[in-house]
Amino acid sequence: MGGQRRIPTRTCVVCKDRRHKDDLHRIVRTPDGQVVFDSTGRLNGRGAYVCSDAGHWGDKAYQGKLKHALKIEINESTMRSLNEAILAYQAE
Repeated sequence: MGGQRRIPTRTCVVCKDRRHKDDLHRIVRTPDGQVVFDSTGRLNGRGAYVCSDAGHWGDKAYQGKLKHALKIEINESTMRSLNEAILAYQAE
């Protein structure tokens, strides 16, 4: 008897909406302490998911919630790098 396969869902750390894992962007604090965008969804480290809603990116609450979820301080240049990486990924 073939049951339906479960679709993985995750919660956006900013707006708390549950969405399909593929509809969210994963940001990872790697074991060496770097914060990077994970386009593969498989990097090793502590991950946090954010949705692509445009309202999140310029919001200071976004940065604070991401810091809280990853349990690390994130400077402005790292935030800029993350945003640029996500925008470039979305453009592909």
